[in-house]
Amino acid sequence: MSDNRQPKTAATGASLQSVDTRKQLSAWAANHQLVAVETLIRLLANPLGSLLTWMVIAIALTLPGALWMALDNMEQLSGRFQESGRITLYLLPGTEVEQAQQLERRIQTLDSVSSTELIDADMALDDFRANSGLQAALEFLPENPLPSVILVEPPLGVSQQQLSVLVGKLQNYQLVDSVQLDMAWVERLLAMLALAERLIWVLGLLLALAILLVVGNTIRLAIAARVDEIRVVKLVGGTNAWVRRPFLYTGLWYGMVGGLLAWLMLIICWLLLNGPVSNLADLYGSGFELKPLSATAALSLLLSAMLLGWLGAWWSVSRHLDQIEP
Repeated sequence: MSDNRQPKTAATGASLQSVDTRKQLSAWAANHQLVAVETLIRLLANPLGSLLTWMVIAIALTLPGALWMALDNMEQLSGRFQESGRITLYLLPGTEVEQAQQLERRIQTLDSVSSTELIDADMALDDFRANSGLQAALEFLPENPLPSVILVEPPLGVSQQQLSVLVGKLQNYQLVDSVQLDMAWVERLLAMLALAERLIWVLGLLLALAILLVVGNTIRLAIAARVDEIRVVKLVGGTNAWVRRPFLYTGLWYGMVGGLLAWLMLIICWLLLNGPVSNLADLYGSGFELKPLSATAALSLLLSAMLLGWLGAWWSVSRHLDQIEP
């Protein structure tokens, strides 16, 4: 019997090969790395134009960053201003130290109390003797005329209603002679902090919109200069994602370098103001020191700049890319 089967021949022509996920991810990462480096080199090849865009972004970020730094330093002063809003309890004359200590421990258990400090009559007299310059006259007094005092500090931001309830409780204690409350400075401080925080948000949103417009217009000009290149890429099968990628990295670089320049400008501002502020604080006998922008705030500023640069590029590319057809 003859065998009619034909021998197998080697396959000719192109054949499809499956690429595993690891190789696909490796190629994707390599392409992103290549595009990121190429876009940075392209920006550095035009230093003047890139620097102008970076400086515009840096100045737009420096303004809310400076207000943010000022707000942090105002919050640093809140502890000092809080002492102006503390409650002073004057105890009855002749109150024993043990009785005053028991009353202080009782007050510390209240929910609306942040901290307390007991100044007994002897401590108050010694302090008055040391600072008044009337040591000789005080020697002729038959007894100590000063009462014991308990300083009560409520938490910063406590409502007026809670303070009224707290003052009513303190006045009802048996050993308390009178209660003195001054919340004017705390209320003014809270109003200033609320106004500063609202101003930072409003100014930040306006300047964020300005950054989006600046980056978007810059990317639009870059797209217009590379229209022929984009058409050729689309002719050979390049997808919109492939064409969009270098422009997105360009916006990311604009935001990153602009954010770094803004952080550098804030450091320079802090160095210029730190000395005069310290001298002014010394003249008022205060230990206040101007703090620079915190690391968390600086990182937030940088990430916000990068996000705004990327969004501005995405907005511009999405608007103009579909209009370019081969």
